[in-house]
Amino acid sequence: MNRLSLVLLLAIPGWFQLAAQEFSGGFRAGINFATIDGPSEASDSGNSLEEYKMSTGFHVGATANLKFNDYFGLRAELLYSQKGTDYNYNGQSFWILYTEDDQPIYATGDRNTSLSITNSYIDIPFMAVGRYGRVEISGGASLGFLVSSRGSGELTFSGQTAAGSTVDPFTVVLDFSYFDDTFRRTDIDDVEIRDIDGKTVKIPKTLTTNFQELEGKQDLFKTIDLGLIGGLAFYLNQGLYVGLRVNYGLSDLTKTEQDPSRKELNEDNNLIFRDDKDHNLTLQASVGFSF
Repeated sequence: MNRLSLVLLLAIPGWFQLAAQEFSGGFRAGINFATIDGPSEASDSGNSLEEYKMSTGFHVGATANLKFNDYFGLRAELLYSQKGTDYNYNGQSFWILYTEDDQPIYATGDRNTSLSITNSYIDIPFMAVGRYGRVEISGGASLGFLVSSRGSGELTFSGQTAAGSTVDPFTVVLDFSYFDDTFRRTDIDDVEIRDIDGKTVKIPKTLTTNFQELEGKQDLFKTIDLGLIGGLAFYLNQGLYVGLRVNYGLSDLTKTEQDPSRKELNEDNNLIFRDDKDHNLTLQASVGFSF
């Protein structure tokens, strides 16, 4: 009995402290400006071949606040957030043409790719929040789970085969669903037929993968993304606010085995896989309300 009384006495201050804290909820929504931060391939002359531009998306979700006093608190959120990039490749490259009996013909030349990538995440940010009058500063970490990944665009290639035949320019539509598509080169039936090196070759009009050589599941991006976040908000009244936030991914978001070089093949005409680091970089402009 004495032990129980002692436990109750020790617990009472904690109960009062918890009761003094304020729990509240809210929501926020807005626009994402996103890109991928990573190294670019360079041509033999040293020029950059790749460019990652900002793409636009949106975010929306709920917030939960734990307020300790008028100046400090904690916040957790559950957000649907679109990230990605507008990707361009322009310059030195290769293409593998396939004959009717699926034999390769290797060509080198120039590739021009324009690809809009949209990666949708469920983000769970955890932040410490400081409030000074109408101004709020926040910082913390975010855990993201990739739930959808799509890409659309086109590429154009022209060049010359190893035997010296000219490959006139052709354009291929790119339509990727990285989660859903299982690519088989022999399943392609919408093709352009050409005679190259004295053989009949099939050039696909549409591809669900950047590389015909990568058959199977096309899951280029990893499922989990851990990042750091920092934000600034201004309260228009007691509950309504506008804010800016930066989210930088710490995780390498691409899988090496799905990320080959677009510049060249190795000496055996096999793909060269890139063991580099690519990170999400997202700027969010939001409107929110805290109850």
